[in-house]
Amino acid sequence: MEQDQINVLWRLFGFIGQKWGTAADCQMLQQQFQQALQWQMQRDPAYLGYYRQTIAEYQALLQQYHTPTFALAALINQNPYSSSNPSPVANYVLLEFMRWNIAFGGFKTFGYMNYNGWMGGGSFLNKPPPYRALNIQAQTQPVGGDHGQGA
Repeated sequence: MEQDQINVLWRLFGFIGQKWGTAADCQMLQQQFQQALQWQMQRDPAYLGYYRQTIAEYQALLQQYHTPTFALAALINQNPYSSSNPSPVANYVLLEFMRWNIAFGGFKTFGYMNYNGWMGGGSFLNKPPPYRALNIQAQTQPVGGDHGQGA
C-alpha cells in the first residue's frame, strides 16, 4: 500500500477515537498502526482488497461531501456492523479499527483499568474487578434455583 492510502486509514482510525471520545486514551502510534496493517495483509492477503475498498468508499464520499469529517462519518454510518451485512468495510476494516482503538487504551475512557494477565484468565474476585467483569450480585439461591421445591 502507498503511504497516502495508509494515511487515509489512519485518519479513519483517528476519527473512530474522536467519535467515541477515546482518542485521548488510545495509545496506538501511527507506526504501530502501519505495522498492524502490514501484518494483517501478510496473514490474509484479502485485507489489501478490504483496505482498498474502504479507501475507495471514503474517496467517493469525500467527493460528495467535500469535507473529510462528513465523509468519515458517512463511511461509518453507511457500513454498520451486523452478521447479516456482508460488507468487508464493516466486517473487517471498521470492526477491526474499533477493536484496536479499545485494545490500545480506549477502554480507559469508560473508566476501566487494564489488568496484566487478564487474557490469561483474570479473576472476578479482584477488587476492583477486571475491566471485562460484570457487576453480578451475590446469589441467594443455589445455582439453578430451587427446582420447584422452595417454600
